[in-house]
Amino acid sequence: MTEAENNRSEGPPDAGWEAEVGRLEIVSPDRVRVWQDEFRRLHVEVDGKTEHVDVRPTRAFPISGAANLISFLDRDDKEVLLLQNPAGLDADSSKTLEEEMGRAYFVPRITRIYDIEDSHGAARWEVKTDRGYRVFDVRDREDVRTLGGRRMLLQDADGNYFEVEVIEELDDRSRSLIDKEI
Repeated sequence: MTEAENNRSEGPPDAGWEAEVGRLEIVSPDRVRVWQDEFRRLHVEVDGKTEHVDVRPTRAFPISGAANLISFLDRDDKEVLLLQNPAGLDADSSKTLEEEMGRAYFVPRITRIYDIEDSHGAARWEVKTDRGYRVFDVRDREDVRTLGGRRMLLQDADGNYFEVEVIEELDDRSRSLIDKEI
């Protein structure tokens, strides 16, 4: 097959994406039940009929929070369900989902910065968080993101996230150290 024939057979570049979105069902919380079995596998059931086992919940827009959607992914990271407005779940489902999301989105909040030192091409951050004292390396300035001018999200060299909720609420020294990094 020639390259031109191959390109024609693939169809438009977004055709796969559109088909994927078209197959997803966005469901309201009154139709969904969420629970864990004795093996700690997460189950999500729709209308008492369709059940997805061993799924993983993720926020559809984790940084901006632009939509109030939770995506459920199967073992192959394929999206199987979109839950709209998770706050409307029944109490047991809500508690189960909240606990699972807490494990998945463990993001310590930085409350003070003691030092930021450049070391071997990375910045070593020494901080106090709501979870205690931490030291971590940030490889690249692109791993330090300012969101809305007031919030900061950092990703360390191991893929862990840290957050400064409101930069202006940090002490003067912490803010001056941040100013050098952004």
